[in-house]
Amino acid sequence: MPPTEAQLPLLRALWPSPFVCRWNLHRRHGAYGYESAKAQYAPFDRLQDPDPETRAHLARVITGTCGAGQSAYVTINNKAEGSAPLSVAALGAALATG
Repeated sequence: MPPTEAQLPLLRALWPSPFVCRWNLHRRHGAYGYESAKAQYAPFDRLQDPDPETRAHLARVITGTCGAGQSAYVTINNKAEGSAPLSVAALGAALATG
């Protein structure tokens, strides 16, 4: 899938509707870098490649979606930044600070 910002025109065309997202792989690994990211990020206990840009895009879309009365669902993989639980916490913090 293209980066979130490249998908925004499609999201705007469907607005308002629920938002469903899977943040699976840091863009630096490319479309086929899942195994290399897995090897690099193990044991998935810290944010090794923080991606504040993607996090900010997601926070903006989630805020707008929920503000329009729709639901937002996001799953995050360990290969997004190095630790899914820590990525979830960072996204939550971004949402809380607006």
